[in-house]
Amino acid sequence: MPPSFVTSLTSNRRSNGNFRQRENPQQTAGSSSSRRRRSRSPEPRVVEESSSRNDTHNGRRKKKPSTNEAVVCSSAHDDVPMDRDCRAKARTSRVLFFAEEGDGPVTREHARDRGTGNSRGKRRERSRSHETSQRPSRKTASPEPMDDDSEPQHTTYCGPLAMADFHRMRHELEALRKEKAVSKKTIAKQSRTIDELRKEVTNLTKSEKERSKEIESMRNQNKKSDEIVANFEATLTCPICTDVLSKPHGLSPCGHVLCQTCLQEWFRSAPVDDDDMYDDEDPPSILDRKKTCPSCRASVLSRPIPLFLVKSLVSDVEKAKTPANTPRRPSPPREDEGDPWADIFREHVHGGWFTDDDEQDRDEDDEDEDEDYDEEDNWSYEGYGSGDDEEHYEGVYVRPRWSPPTVHAVHNDFAFMDDSEDLDIAMLRRGATLQMIDLFGMSYTHDTGLRAIVDINTTVYLGWNIFLHPDDESGEEYMDWITADMYERPERWDFEDDDRGNRTAWKLVPQDDDEEYSTTDSEAWVADLMSD
Repeated sequence: MPPSFVTSLTSNRRSNGNFRQRENPQQTAGSSSSRRRRSRSPEPRVVEESSSRNDTHNGRRKKKPSTNEAVVCSSAHDDVPMDRDCRAKARTSRVLFFAEEGDGPVTREHARDRGTGNSRGKRRERSRSHETSQRPSRKTASPEPMDDDSEPQHTTYCGPLAMADFHRMRHELEALRKEKAVSKKTIAKQSRTIDELRKEVTNLTKSEKERSKEIESMRNQNKKSDEIVANFEATLTCPICTDVLSKPHGLSPCGHVLCQTCLQEWFRSAPVDDDDMYDDEDPPSILDRKKTCPSCRASVLSRPIPLFLVKSLVSDVEKAKTPANTPRRPSPPREDEGDPWADIFREHVHGGWFTDDDEQDRDEDDEDEDEDYDEEDNWSYEGYGSGDDEEHYEGVYVRPRWSPPTVHAVHNDFAFMDDSEDLDIAMLRRGATLQMIDLFGMSYTHDTGLRAIVDINTTVYLGWNIFLHPDDESGEEYMDWITADMYERPERWDFEDDDRGNRTAWKLVPQDDDEEYSTTDSEAWVADLMSD
């Protein structure tokens, strides 16, 4: 603990004299010369020097004041006016001493009574006061000057008021600390809330941008859709009534599409050709008039054909043009109009046109043809196992295996063929004909046998040998029977379909008729030549 100190006010003693003498020092100096001589005695000089030194020390200390240093000085001088006999009344000087005792400061007040003694007593008192101010004590502070680098001295106060203030300030400090902690928690919570709100705002902004882009894209798409609908509507417009096609029909051979009602009115109002011979009383009927296309004036040779695909497109365009909230109109009942072109076009048959009047003659001709039909003309299927003479096989059908060729064919028999067509010779040896090879794009391999293409999506594997009817010189009847047999007897076929709609059919044979051969094509051919 830094030592406490006491600043005595006796070192700064004022000169003796009453109030008037201090107020008027010049007058007092002239009236009392003896007192001046007394004031110049050596002892007052010592006191003045000591006082000046104390002032010097105090000045040094004031050069660097400390905020933690507390100096309390209290002095009370009761100035008593001097009487005419220059006797001063007794006066009391109070000096406050501050010392640290225990935890709190202790303020001590010492009062000295100065009596009105003789000059010797005064001088003794002055010397004692001077020595006291110069002599360090345990309870007084040393008046030694403090350097600039010296540590500041602290003074602690103690007492009921100080303790009360201390406890009050401590409670206030604790309350402030608690309030600070609560504020920190509140700030942290608010910071988290602010961060969450910022993230939410960022997400909302991003979502808003995405929605704006989506709306813009949908607007562009809607605009394009409107343009497509407008183009379709313009394309599906009838050139006669300039409205969307109703029951669209196509004309042959030009291919223009118009409404059925418009075409009927157009054909009924067609003028008579100048080349036609007629009289005014009996003009030619509409059936005999020349029909032309309303768009290109090309001759129309057959009845208009209904186009159901165009009709569905027209229906879709009408749905697209109808607002979403508009209730759907019920479709009108379908009228059975019969033949809409009965009185305009004649019915077309092979070789010409005929009307309803000629239908009876046609039926009679058909009956005559049926009577002349010979049952023997149905030979094409009898020799290929699809007639009634074939016994029903209840066993298992399997894929055929390799077998040697059955037809003797050499290059000399086909001199017009090149050596590069050896594959065709191999297929001829197995029962095929040149017409079959060309018409059905046939091919042969040792592993799969004969292959024929029936149509663009159907491929048929016929085995290693085929047997044609003697009257079937081209082999077309055989292929017709193959096509019919795939649908009539599917149990004798093995089908493989792919995702593209292509079908591969393998012709099966009864398991009892399947024979196993160990020779190859070349071995069988050599054996055949040796036997010849």
